[in-house]
Amino acid sequence: MFKATPNLRNAIIRLPLTPKLAGKEYYKGNKVGKLGTIDKYGRFHPDYDKIRTFVYPAKGTKNFELTPFVTAQATPNVQVTETAYKAPAKRVTGENYLQMWKEYGGNDVVENAYYKDESKTNMPEVWEEKASKP
Repeated sequence: MFKATPNLRNAIIRLPLTPKLAGKEYYKGNKVGKLGTIDKYGRFHPDYDKIRTFVYPAKGTKNFELTPFVTAQATPNVQVTETAYKAPAKRVTGENYLQMWKEYGGNDVVENAYYKDESKTNMPEVWEEKASKP
């Protein structure tokens, strides 16, 4: 009985097809790209030019010139064996914690005359409705 106008129908057809608009068999992927090819038997053959690989240093990581982004103040892990490490035992007291906090640039909000004035704060005023007497 009712039909869409021809202009509206053409605009709907020109929209790109998305997985939400299509049926359950329509899969578009996640814009990753092809990392290989599939042969006629259904086997996947990776193309290693398209796959991201990370090269391990040939001489090993012992005396490698590049280092990770770690602060020099961090305590190193204790090496137990060739491949196993353990974290050093560390006990932190309250005084030690405050000292470390000050060394790393800990800052407190200092109360001064500027903050004593209530008009300078950004806090809303508390408003309460007066209780009506029954």
